[in-house]
Amino acid sequence: MIRALFALTVAALAAAVLILPGSEPPETEPVSAIDPPPVAVCPVEEGSGRSTTVGLASSVNGEGRFTAFAGGGPVGSAQFSTGASGSAAVALADVAALGTAAGLAELPGPQSAAGSLLLGAESVALESCVATPVQQTLLAGGSTVSDEQYQVHLMNPYAGEALVDLVVQSESGLETAPTLRGISVPSRSSVLVDLSEVLPGRETLSITVEVVSGSVMAAGRYGVGVDVALWHSVAPALDWYVPVPASGAAADLVISTGVSADVEYQLDVYGPEGVVEAFQEGVVPGRGVSVVSLGELGFEVASAMRVVSTQPVAVFLRTRTEAGVAITSGATAPASRWLLPAAGLTPGNTGSTVILNAGLEDATVVVTAHREQSAAEQYVVAAGTVLEVDLIEGNANAYSVKSEASLVALSVTTTPTGTAYSIGVPIPDE
Repeated sequence: MIRALFALTVAALAAAVLILPGSEPPETEPVSAIDPPPVAVCPVEEGSGRSTTVGLASSVNGEGRFTAFAGGGPVGSAQFSTGASGSAAVALADVAALGTAAGLAELPGPQSAAGSLLLGAESVALESCVATPVQQTLLAGGSTVSDEQYQVHLMNPYAGEALVDLVVQSESGLETAPTLRGISVPSRSSVLVDLSEVLPGRETLSITVEVVSGSVMAAGRYGVGVDVALWHSVAPALDWYVPVPASGAAADLVISTGVSADVEYQLDVYGPEGVVEAFQEGVVPGRGVSVVSLGELGFEVASAMRVVSTQPVAVFLRTRTEAGVAITSGATAPASRWLLPAAGLTPGNTGSTVILNAGLEDATVVVTAHREQSAAEQYVVAAGTVLEVDLIEGNANAYSVKSEASLVALSVTTTPTGTAYSIGVPIPDE
């Protein structure tokens, strides 16, 4: 089996870390005057019927700043304080009217995260902001058939120009459109590459984002009808965990690779009875995409998938219905603490948190809604199983999930007209 052949190359589960008690407020810690603050880059949109709110979460009671940038410099900024709740929210409408652009969140401490909530009358999208640039990342899940719009959003918050190549494989083979190579992303600007115009009529697209010079963060924007999905590209890895909500039982698992040779993978399933190893095996074609229909696996409750591969891949969870589309990536390792920035910001506070316990023992898990007056609930998640819980009553700027066990957390945001998925942000050891 693949697990036996490649056990030595797959990273071990992340070690559990000490957690802050749910009843204690975040520690007050001023931003260092010498070291630059940790930052995260956020895709945003203001106009054309959509508005963005950036949700922030931190284990620190401190100050930060959100700055929108375009055209080579900042176009507006707002200061925020995470306060006693360890959270804040910044409405882009109070910063700048930009259309589709990008922003830089200067965070109050390293154990912090930011997320972008895009909300329209008939659409919703949510994704965490990216903290660290990577020279090669993968993006998959969208298509350009029919009236579907698929864009790659390249964001450069730094002082120098960046050059990017998009290596794209579709069902037609390796795409050779010259506009996919040598893309210039000016300093403190962002660029949208509209694949619907460059490569129309493609059903499957596996995209390798290669940064030739400079630094760039990339996100996908995929529109089906009036709804839109927002998700960031990820570095390829050998091991992925993907929590799946009950409502996503008919969703797809999209596995892509930038490797030129075929890549074998093994799918383990965490269901109501625990983990089933080697539930399914398959092959991702070189530089291509393999799509696993989760509806065919027969689960009608919250579950989780683990993908172990022989060469690095990226794994995404996608659901497409007449009501809209939702896409997010998986996580490469469990952790004992997760932040879900911007979860709970939609009117009515509808949605859920999906929690995988990838450990060998039952876990007591605390889920906290961070707002002016935070509230927490405690749950027990059996070993090797998944629990989906409704968001705690009352709007929140963010959620957090804490335990002493090996967890993976996913946020589900729902509105009357759409759904959004967003994988959580793991918090490392202090």
